[in-house]
Amino acid sequence: MTVHAAWPVAVIALLAAATPGCSSCTGDPAFGIEPSDGGADAGPVADGGDDDAGVMDAGVEDAGVEDAGVEDAGTDDAGTADAGVEDAGTDGGVAVPGRIDHLVVIVLENHTFDNLFAGFPGAETQSHFEYGTDVFDAPHAPDNLPRDLCHSHDCALTHWNGGAMDGWLVEPSANQGGDHLAWAQYWREDIPGFWDLAESYGLADHFFSSNLGPSFPGHTFLLAGQAGWAIDNPDFLLPLLIWGCDNPQSTRVTVLSDGTCATESVFPCFDIPSAPDVLRAGTTWKFYGTGVDLGALGSIVWSMFDAIDPIRNSPAWDNVVTYGEFESDVQDGTLPNVSWLVDQDLNSGHPPLSMCASSRWATHYTNLIINSPYWQNSAVIITYDDFGGFYDHVPPPELYGCDADRPYGLGFRLPAILISPWVKPGVFHGVTEQASVVRLIEELFGDPGAVGMLHALDPAARDDVAGSLLEAFDFEQTPLPPVPGSESCP
Repeated sequence: MTVHAAWPVAVIALLAAATPGCSSCTGDPAFGIEPSDGGADAGPVADGGDDDAGVMDAGVEDAGVEDAGVEDAGTDDAGTADAGVEDAGTDGGVAVPGRIDHLVVIVLENHTFDNLFAGFPGAETQSHFEYGTDVFDAPHAPDNLPRDLCHSHDCALTHWNGGAMDGWLVEPSANQGGDHLAWAQYWREDIPGFWDLAESYGLADHFFSSNLGPSFPGHTFLLAGQAGWAIDNPDFLLPLLIWGCDNPQSTRVTVLSDGTCATESVFPCFDIPSAPDVLRAGTTWKFYGTGVDLGALGSIVWSMFDAIDPIRNSPAWDNVVTYGEFESDVQDGTLPNVSWLVDQDLNSGHPPLSMCASSRWATHYTNLIINSPYWQNSAVIITYDDFGGFYDHVPPPELYGCDADRPYGLGFRLPAILISPWVKPGVFHGVTEQASVVRLIEELFGDPGAVGMLHALDPAARDDVAGSLLEAFDFEQTPLPPVPGSESCP
């Protein structure tokens, strides 16, 4: 379907009007754009404190920030001796057992761990709540939520409430008419693909957002291990439905000045390094995103690399393509070593869009890898950009940026499903974060000593301190068999 320039504006205006009480609703470009790339759309179209605060409560006494793989990443216990960290790629076109040659990072929108995986065996979750006389069980989340929830930086700080994790009680969008929507939880039958994949492979239950805030910083952390200290979304969205260097020069985003509590408004086009800058020579990458037709202005691919100037305004932007190419690259045997796969249309899962459609979309693209010759040497991570205003009961285990009363991060727990023949099956309890994805890219596809290289280039990057997801893998285990997830909806 061709997207006419005026059509998305009407769609977003309509959906925004249906989400009262949310100051951040119009700040996320996830509402109702159908892809203009002509690629496969697997899902159905929807209708519509101190530094150690919360570590003990998180149930990870032995996995604290320093012990979460930061100092010990790459140990033999994690299987890295045979992980091919120095030899990513195939030998003469033949897959080599016990290493990762292809990493696919699928990024969806706006959910917490408790919201999607409450009751998952072995995971730390909570479904019963007592706040004085307000005692209730988590309501069952509908497939299409009636409204978006506030998930700006200010709302996140309110929700966090100094680590008490009870600020949802006073934030207006969280509970309207006693519906306790922010505490709502999906059940296994609502999102069968996600639970199938988590049960067959791995699920990280202490994977945190790297910041207390919404989409713009969250997406950027997954590319660069930082977000230029941005605390919120840029103030421009319509009608281009993109953020970054392509925005009008008057566009501004609020950032912390060098991580202090002082703020400034800057153009959202950052001169910062990102994961492609630390890849070993010969390593290939692509960002697969939603094609946005801008009418007379042409078309563009939605990608947060748009906000990273050295990518957007260089030949590297040629690696940013529409997600319809992902399926053909898998089928043609041309999948790059590192891929980001991001849907910004009806399958993102951003409220009020269909959650099952999102699960089905992400599972479909994961199944492409599971059912392909790439499986033996691949890993897929399905995760999220931000918490979306939903409740999660585990306090962030580390505070950094600004001060102890208004920290920049860490943020709340996000789902992270780990799919690979080499992932340790079950629940991975190590403390990790969005910046850990960039660290994993460095560990698998960087030169020796690459971990922390982005931080060396720019101290705002957290690849030097983020916990290691590599500890969730065992490259000496019997490889797990290919088990596709369900692509059905109830």
